[in-house]
Amino acid sequence: MKNIAVLFFCLFSIVFSSCGDFQDVTFEGIENVKINKLSQQGIDVDVTAKIKNPNKVAFTIYKSDLDATFSNMNVGKAKLTNNVKIKGNSTQAYTFNIKSDFSKLSMAELPNLLSIATSRSIKVGLKGNLKVGKLLVKKNYPVDMVKSVPLNLGN
Repeated sequence: MKNIAVLFFCLFSIVFSSCGDFQDVTFEGIENVKINKLSQQGIDVDVTAKIKNPNKVAFTIYKSDLDATFSNMNVGKAKLTNNVKIKGNSTQAYTFNIKSDFSKLSMAELPNLLSIATSRSIKVGLKGNLKVGKLLVKKNYPVDMVKSVPLNLGN
């Protein structure tokens, strides 16, 4: 038992000392939004975002739930369905698969949603906490953004 405590102490010491010079990761914008599926039950989209990580250390963005709006219409919880590893010392585009459940939308709002899907761009809002981390160290980062992004309907 003592050996396990010493191992965890050493592990946390190494992880936290390597995070001492951590620089802010920069979100450089959404490059594309591709609608894979849109139905009365929900939406499945791939969002490609450009992220700059000036740090040597890679990290992971874990599955998270965020409140979503499309053109100022509340569409419920948006769920990141997969973990995405952000490489160290890189500026790169990463694709996030997001699914949202429309069960809380009223029938009157569905035609508005369909008209949004046929437009060339959409105002996407995300609010909540994004879970990020590496190994045993995880942290929530607040997200509160609204961006107008181009739409690309899936085949």
